[in-house]
Amino acid sequence: MTTATMGPIVAFVIIASISGGAVGAPYLGKFIGKLSELHHGVSGEVYAVDGRTLYLKDFTYDGQGPAAYFYASTSRNANSAGFRLRDENGSGEVIKRYRKEGVTLTLPEGKTLNNIKIFYVWCEEFEVNFGDVKIPRSLDYPRPQKIEPLKGVHAISSDNIVIVDAQTLLIPNLSYDGEAPDAKFWVGRGPKPSPQGIRVPDENGKEVPLRRYDRKTVVLTLPGDLTVFDIGHFGIWCEAFTVDFGHVQIPPNLNVPPSLKMLGVSPQKRPRNFDISREVSRPRVPLVGGQLEATTFRPNRQFHNIFQQPNQNFLIQQQQLLTPQQIFAQQHQAQQRIDQSVYHQQRQPVPYTPLNLQQRQYQEQLAYNQFLQNRRLLEEQQIKAQLNRQHNRFDLPAGGQNAYAQFG
Repeated sequence: MTTATMGPIVAFVIIASISGGAVGAPYLGKFIGKLSELHHGVSGEVYAVDGRTLYLKDFTYDGQGPAAYFYASTSRNANSAGFRLRDENGSGEVIKRYRKEGVTLTLPEGKTLNNIKIFYVWCEEFEVNFGDVKIPRSLDYPRPQKIEPLKGVHAISSDNIVIVDAQTLLIPNLSYDGEAPDAKFWVGRGPKPSPQGIRVPDENGKEVPLRRYDRKTVVLTLPGDLTVFDIGHFGIWCEAFTVDFGHVQIPPNLNVPPSLKMLGVSPQKRPRNFDISREVSRPRVPLVGGQLEATTFRPNRQFHNIFQQPNQNFLIQQQQLLTPQQIFAQQHQAQQRIDQSVYHQQRQPVPYTPLNLQQRQYQEQLAYNQFLQNRRLLEEQQIKAQLNRQHNRFDLPAGGQNAYAQFG
């Protein structure tokens, strides 16, 4: 990441989450209430993460109960008629001692926060309630939210974008012609993109110029500790020419789940049956492109230099094992990378303003089309010269002379 983009990230991190409450308070979902402190030091705050997941903040229990379990019930009373919840590790054993710990719990299959009315810590041996919290009726628990589709120049389009959780975006059926030299996924404050925005790594965790997409469903993770509460827009931005190719606004006060990273849950500690795709697949927010879970993937922040040239000795060794056609293909790809690097260095970005947006888009497209035309002419000349050189080095197969003749 460049120095120019580090500043906004630092600023975003210290801003309070719009839905998270006080300054510096982490966003953990919808606050339900505090556990009643009845026995064995039980205490803590309870949050709804999504329709099937609860998070206990600063949960405390002395571990001295003989047969204590996490429980929930469809009635309003804490009693033996309820059902067990597995602990944060997916274990059904008696719960251990806790000291102000964060605990993520998942309701059993077929149960949601729509049909349970109380959560409690229950001792099965003596049928005693150690502490409970009531679940409000018609609880508006966090769930994925749909926003506007992406539309713009360079054939950019998508279906409605889904904000899966506070750090995860799903872009269904994304299309982009891949012709721009330096397009990136981009976020920032305010309703429109600007050069002060932040790159978002692609679905492979890389910050390289975007390739062509043909109605592909893409899942993106916001970098670092950045959340949807810190940004006002998402889109595709040409960093070299400071041009907005298309964006959507991120609504404020979104009631979406926190990411697993925000809950301190790693992929290895992911609770059993923790599947946010059930919320995405509800009729309100249809899932496109198969199963999807909340993600804790954090891409490597090291910038990948796509113009780095391979070791020449290695190339010479490899050429001894390749056919002439394979050599031509390798050198053609290397020349494309060099041409794009030179093209970037020659073009100096012009400061972005809304008034010159359409003019800049036209100039950028015109300049790039001229560049492509010049490159094609150069490639024809290089191929003819290369064929002539390779003809003297290799025994070309039948048709090799004909292939050369078409350029004569």
